Amino acid sequence: MGYEYKYKPCGTVKAETLPFSPGRNIEPKGICGPVTIKVPVVLAEKEVQIDVEAIIDIKDKFSEIKRIKKNVQLIQCKLIPNAGEKDCDGKPKSGKLFIKGFVEKNIEYATVDECEYADVKRGSIKDATAKVPFQTVTDVWFETAPEFRFRSRSKEFDYFQREVGCKNDCEETLGKLLCETGYEEDIYFVERPFCELISAKIFDLDQIKEENKYPKKKDEDCYDDKGKDKEEEYCKIIEKMVVLLKVKVLQNQQVEIK
Repeated sequence: MGYEYKYKPCGTVKAETLPFSPGRNIEPKGICGPVTIKVPVVLAEKEVQIDVEAIIDIKDKFSEIKRIKKNVQLIQCKLIPNAGEKDCDGKPKSGKLFIKGFVEKNIEYATVDECEYADVKRGSIKDATAKVPFQTVTDVWFETAPEFRFRSRSKEFDYFQREVGCKNDCEETLGKLLCETGYEEDIYFVERPFCELISAKIFDLDQIKEENKYPKKKDEDCYDDKGKDKEEEYCKIIEKMVVLLKVKVLQNQQVEIK
């Protein structure tokens, strides 16, 4: 009599031992003497504080928050370099930095099942992920001035026209040639500044909001097992959060190395 296998395999593992390949180490060589390179240059570094208040609705009843893991991501970090103060030569000393992102929170919470006796409570551990958005604008002061150039004003030139009028052959029309015009304009392309998120620090206060409360009835026996207070259930979290972001603003520039 054969044995019938009732369970399906969950997966397989395939492994392979790779052979060793010998090689030769090569010493890198560069250009000797003064050179000009294009590298990211630090324009400014800023630590900005963002205050956020949010209500997170999990849409599921829970009795307790077990753990919250947090992560910060930026989806926008844009610099307007000429929106601040300028020095005597017209170079920008400060600019405006627009920051937008979110705090991703993974929330582990405990649920409570309906039980006849309240001496033993039973439930399960679930999790939910919420993204709390934030955005702000701040001033940044430049350690190194950003490089940017404006378009030149469009220059226009006209051709001279000389032709005999149709009505009177003795008269000439002298002036601008209407059917053809020349233009000149200088267009410059510069490197766009970009950001790096160096660090993030979060201070938060999470308060669970009571959704359903079960008040004790007047004629309810305090010593009856069925009359004991039920476990309070919640479904929302009121969150007050302070986010400290440390951001570095850079731009690719040509640098001379002597």
